[in-house]
Amino acid sequence: MIRRLFIVSLSIVLLQLGCRTADDRKTIEFWTLQLSPAFNEYFTELIARYEQAHPDVRIRWVDVPYDAAVQKLLASAVAGDPPDVVNLSADFLSKFHAMKALADLRPAVQTCGYTFLPNALDLCRFDSALVAVPWYLNTYVALYNKELLRTAGMTERDVPRTFDGLISFIRTYRQRTGKHAFFWNIGKESYLPMMLGAEGIPMTDERMTRARFNEPAAVAAIDRWVQLYREGFLPAESIIKPGSAIVEAYQSGQVPLIFTGPVFLQRIRSNAPAIYERTGVAPAIVGAAGRHELAAMAISVLTTSPHPAEAADFALFVTDPANQLAFSRQTATFPSVMEALQDSFFLQGNGSVIDAGRAVGAADLANAGRLRKYLLHPEFDRLRDAFDEAVQNACLGKVSTADALNKAAQEWDRILEGS
Repeated sequence: MIRRLFIVSLSIVLLQLGCRTADDRKTIEFWTLQLSPAFNEYFTELIARYEQAHPDVRIRWVDVPYDAAVQKLLASAVAGDPPDVVNLSADFLSKFHAMKALADLRPAVQTCGYTFLPNALDLCRFDSALVAVPWYLNTYVALYNKELLRTAGMTERDVPRTFDGLISFIRTYRQRTGKHAFFWNIGKESYLPMMLGAEGIPMTDERMTRARFNEPAAVAAIDRWVQLYREGFLPAESIIKPGSAIVEAYQSGQVPLIFTGPVFLQRIRSNAPAIYERTGVAPAIVGAAGRHELAAMAISVLTTSPHPAEAADFALFVTDPANQLAFSRQTATFPSVMEALQDSFFLQGNGSVIDAGRAVGAADLANAGRLRKYLLHPEFDRLRDAFDEAVQNACLGKVSTADALNKAAQEWDRILEGS
């Protein structure tokens, strides 16, 4: 009886010790943006490897919808239960940096042992602090439909390389076919600020205290697109639909040319295989500055994390060369570290359209950077909305382009002075 009681007691003690060991692990909550269920296997394996190497840490992975990310993060902070590590678009970093919500990761990066692309790292730097590490990247290429070009008597040699050439291409194609050549959203989440950056035309002064897009050079550059719209050379939806409509217009055969990321080639192949087979890839369209936009997903550690060292370590694990390369192989995105980008995967392929997009994008990655400087401002969404409204009003003929931009510039000045 005594022996049996001893065994039962020992079992209870061991069970309690086991529970205590599990409970004593430091839990790191990690949020990603709309990557489940497509990449469940990748993250399950990634987390398992990390936990095996760090038995005192448990990773809790939470995937949230992209469009609800900011609201959910704010709500979690108000509720006192924010994540430790969060995946954010680099476009959102300024907002959370202004709230002092993001930890400075400079010490962690200095000892990580690998090298981030300087232009990607710049997207994560605010006021000398490194508020995130860049994760996966996307850049721009021109995608064109060879068959539709032929109907207009054009070839791949007619695909424009500059914004000046693009405007000529848009006019020529419609004059020859009666159809639209290009879809680009200019009035909702407008890409015209990106065009201005590509042309080396600033939207604000150096200190971001005054708007400058109502000055002659900017007004002239924007008015060229307003006139294209007014004269029917751009689809009506250009001023009301967001960037997500760009790929839709192309894969439905409405336009022969779009300017977007090579990552969308996978979607085109799935949704419109016939269009995909007719697709060619050309380098990014640039302006006088010779640069194009770099889009980046980043990973930040929140200042509220009770385990900042472990959270930073996990963020650097997710972004190490091997893990980034493995993720790029599944997503058609680009890694943000030099060691991964130098892999032959980004240089060689089997000759498919996706391979061509990957090679063209990778070769031009160094020329990409932040062109929409207003995204550095924590009130970027208010600035964006004021600019979009001005472009819409000008396109609809409610007011001249100059007057519309003057009104928007006054609103920008109020927002910038208020900050």
